[in-house]
Amino acid sequence: MPASRPSALPFRPPLRQRIHEEVARQLRDAILDGRFATGQKLPPERELAQEFRVNRTSVREAIKVLEGLGLVSVRQGDGATVQPLIDASFDVLAPMIFHGGRIDAALVAEMAEVMMPLLFEMARLAVERTQAAQLAELRCLRDLIADQRRDREARFASGRDVLVLLSDMTGNRVWQMLARRTRALLASEPLREARRRLRRDPGRVVPIIDASLAAVDAGRPDKAIVALRRLISHVGDTELSAPPARALG
Repeated sequence: MPASRPSALPFRPPLRQRIHEEVARQLRDAILDGRFATGQKLPPERELAQEFRVNRTSVREAIKVLEGLGLVSVRQGDGATVQPLIDASFDVLAPMIFHGGRIDAALVAEMAEVMMPLLFEMARLAVERTQAAQLAELRCLRDLIADQRRDREARFASGRDVLVLLSDMTGNRVWQMLARRTRALLASEPLREARRRLRRDPGRVVPIIDASLAAVDAGRPDKAIVALRRLISHVGDTELSAPPARALG
């Protein structure tokens, strides 16, 4: 294998078992950091293989991953060209929010601006259409979130399951798809690392779940809707919100 030449874009030899995924991850982060600008071509496969100290097949597979994410377009004989981030797959959102050890607070706010009104409407429909068995499942999830003997990330996972349960209460397949996509986004590796740094307690939502259940039991759907909307806000805040800079130390 030829020796690596000096480069302004220092890459590391991949350490993971699936080499092309690690190559794709580093190239993805280089695009997100602006080291490869929109409209710029990635270096040829041969050069990237030398930089990463891998074979060209791994580089080619990595570029296919980037193409699938909408980060590059590939034309035969013309290489891979970086595309605008706004044209990228939704799967790129998590690493856009957290990469390089930093949280993009502005992007978090943009995501909340889109997601929260949608999820609030989902809460309204959930209260209107819920069934007794689903309320029992919500109580079970409440107990799992409250159980401090459980792993913290597992308690977060139960909180995300609340969003999916609310979507199931609506009986609307589009809401169900959206909630599951949101759960996958919040469970992704970059956001898991962000939660670790933020040190938030998933148990903060337990009193709000109790309030929503009490309102349903009392036949007060208006209060239940208010409580569920507070619950959605707190799940989002507990999972990820922009902290003061000192919180990331």
